[in-house]
Amino acid sequence: MTLFPWFGDGESKSPTMGRISEVNELPSSLNLAFLESLYKVYLRDSASLSREWVRYFDGLSQRDDSHIESGFPLSPVPENLSAPPSTNGTVSIGVATLQDRVSELVRNHRARGHLVARIDPLGLARPQPSEITPESYGFTQADLRARVACETAYPRELLTLQEVLERLRHTYCGSIGAQFMHIDDLAVRKWLQERMERTQNQLELKREERLRILAKLTDATVFEEFIRKKFPGAKSFSLEGAESLISLLDLLIERAGEQGIDQMVLGMAHRGRLNVLANIMGKSMREIFREFEAKDLEPCAGRGDVRYHLGHSNTYTTARGHEVYLALNFNPSHVEFVNPVALGQMRAQQDRLGDRERTRGMVLLIHGDASFAGEGIVQETLNLSRLDGYTVGGTLHVIVNNQIGFTTNPGEGRSSIYATDVAKMLQIPIFHVNGEDLDAVAQVVRLAMDFRREFKRDVVIDLYCYRRRGHNEADEPSFTQPLMYRAIEQCVPVRENYL
Repeated sequence: MTLFPWFGDGESKSPTMGRISEVNELPSSLNLAFLESLYKVYLRDSASLSREWVRYFDGLSQRDDSHIESGFPLSPVPENLSAPPSTNGTVSIGVATLQDRVSELVRNHRARGHLVARIDPLGLARPQPSEITPESYGFTQADLRARVACETAYPRELLTLQEVLERLRHTYCGSIGAQFMHIDDLAVRKWLQERMERTQNQLELKREERLRILAKLTDATVFEEFIRKKFPGAKSFSLEGAESLISLLDLLIERAGEQGIDQMVLGMAHRGRLNVLANIMGKSMREIFREFEAKDLEPCAGRGDVRYHLGHSNTYTTARGHEVYLALNFNPSHVEFVNPVALGQMRAQQDRLGDRERTRGMVLLIHGDASFAGEGIVQETLNLSRLDGYTVGGTLHVIVNNQIGFTTNPGEGRSSIYATDVAKMLQIPIFHVNGEDLDAVAQVVRLAMDFRREFKRDVVIDLYCYRRRGHNEADEPSFTQPLMYRAIEQCVPVRENYL
């Protein structure tokens, strides 16, 4: 459809000057503003319009000069938007206005759907915006059967409004909540929309891929159970409740190998570090268990460090035989202080190897939700990410979101809705994902890694899970969080769910 019909003959003419080309197509939301401007001209001086436009407006059911400034009134909704115009060449303005409301509904799902997405495995209360309900746009049950044009349809076709709603809910209100409408670059938003809406934000995994995910979940679960039984009371900062992190990292490294990345620098705090060392970094479990009893590892007079602050390096071989060198940095200081250290290490390696395109290496930072929102060094590091002197071609941030900081609820520890809101300072997507849905985790990993490769920018994965034990194994969390831990007690472990 031509957006501005008066350009049809190659000459630029104002709607109020000269003749205007004939009416030969159904109006839509794309040319509604143009149509309204013509209607205003028609009400003031119909003689300035062509005969075709005059006949068109004469056929409208309502003609009221009071609408010159306020725009078109909403007309009754037609039963079927795909119905052809009437025999006299006219069409109800309701066709265009309903299509316009459909477009607004689509946009609000993209912008606000994450607020109702099922990302919390505990099912704790979340705000419910009205902007994504069909009732807020005046749609009735009869309207849901109307066929409308929708750019979310692949292949392009007319769908019923009910089908459009189902596609939008699967894409933006399922186990993945995507925040990307704050990105100013239209091309970036279009890239993300196409990747998510074409598949309805779902990834079809093969059986062997699901078995690999299950195997990593099993490794993570057995490791935590062994530590808890063999070393009762010892501090290990358990990963229980967030075991899906191990499968996420495995999927991520597999994707990195497919993209030709051959080295990766990791930085993380204490939560789950032992599990990552054993099941991702390949550190000897015998050595890890020996460290639980080694006296020389306990901090004393400034020497040594505890086991959950230690680093390790190793070569990881992917399922397709690609080798990725992994280096997990030591992190003896405060939880987020390792971020610029990891970035500086990768930048130095890129400069030394002459990797000006920054395609051979990447940085992976694993955060806690409370520290990501609360520690200023996170914002400072994000601020450097796009500067020529500091960029590493995009960092992947994974937040292990236990929804609690030590003993503090999110509502008492930050002013923002999400722990990730500080990352909106950058033009990057933020993917909130339910850690209990491993298929959704796999989809988010694929999206995040492909986005980083395409645009060389940071990207954030907010892995919603929970902390089954206390802050450490010596704490009793139900004393300070009785309601949360009552819900946690009812949760089936993620491995059993996936099995």
